[in-house]
Amino acid sequence: MAPSAFGKFSDEEFAGLNLEGLDENEFQRLARNRMPLILPWHRQPIRIGTGYHSSRQLTADPWATETPFNLAELMLQAKIFRPEQGTTSSFSSKTTSRKAETNDHLTLGFGVGIAPPIPVVAVSVFGQFDQAVISNSDSDKTSTRSTCRLGCVDLEVGPRLTTEAICEIKYRGGYEGFKQRYGDYYVAGYRIGADTGLLLSSSGSSREQVDKYSIKAEVEVLFVTVSKTWNKEFETFRAGRAMKLLGYDTLEDRTWQNSCAAGDSIPETRNWLAGRPMLEEGTLKADAEAVISRSHSLIERVGEVLRRHGVEDGSYLTFKQCEALVADGVVVELLLMPMDHLRDVVRWRLDDNII
Repeated sequence: MAPSAFGKFSDEEFAGLNLEGLDENEFQRLARNRMPLILPWHRQPIRIGTGYHSSRQLTADPWATETPFNLAELMLQAKIFRPEQGTTSSFSSKTTSRKAETNDHLTLGFGVGIAPPIPVVAVSVFGQFDQAVISNSDSDKTSTRSTCRLGCVDLEVGPRLTTEAICEIKYRGGYEGFKQRYGDYYVAGYRIGADTGLLLSSSGSSREQVDKYSIKAEVEVLFVTVSKTWNKEFETFRAGRAMKLLGYDTLEDRTWQNSCAAGDSIPETRNWLAGRPMLEEGTLKADAEAVISRSHSLIERVGEVLRRHGVEDGSYLTFKQCEALVADGVVVELLLMPMDHLRDVVRWRLDDNII
């Protein structure tokens, strides 16, 4: 199989690109050092080859309006699904008891988890969830997150520059002019997968521990069902306290927000853990089970979308198929590569020959 055009990412390299916990300056530092970037994504149409201005990350539209690439060639170039690139699945949980620890529950390390947010990320379910978490003033929080990454879609061969783009580098503004016109990054590929997340919270300084609960959520990891026990001393509280629920599912492009009045959490949670029939739709229990059931079927649901569009291991995709994957929510991250890593850019910055 041909090597990846966006830099031969291995699983270890993907792990090294984990942006969790990074702030705005760190994101900019990566761009200044011309490092690959991973941008959480949603269903907004975006094509491979689109230029990106990292200096405009805090604007509503960081995308370039012109392309340096030959669109006809780009349309015909093979886009390949590589299941071996960045394939990971995980389940994680976190419990905190101080408002100052709220950031521990954010899904984005460099998006709306910082101020100001990155607008193109803030509109995603990741962003909506994080905005709700940030505005949640409860002190006690417990959360889970399930993720799957099944592979990447990228160009088999790097895109070629147009004559106009080459002339910009050689005879006009040089590479600085090229970046101002076309961006300093481009969308090199899509990372395929999905995420679900759930947060339960309660506030107030006076509480009594009624029970310690073990909430069991089955999460499928790499096609193997693994039972995970969320044993984080989830507590019910005495009268005078309320509970809140936040949830998200990237594949359905959906978020949940719910709450129960003071004292209602005790009987509802006990019914939940006793395996009694689900309460009516819209209750906190029903919403929690809805999120957990989606995490249980995460890999199967992503796989169903891929099968529906004829995407298999090593498949060559058309632009139409790529657009369908974005529209159906399985493009969970964009892979951004620096323009100056492109062969044509390197060549024409150094080549003295006349075009």
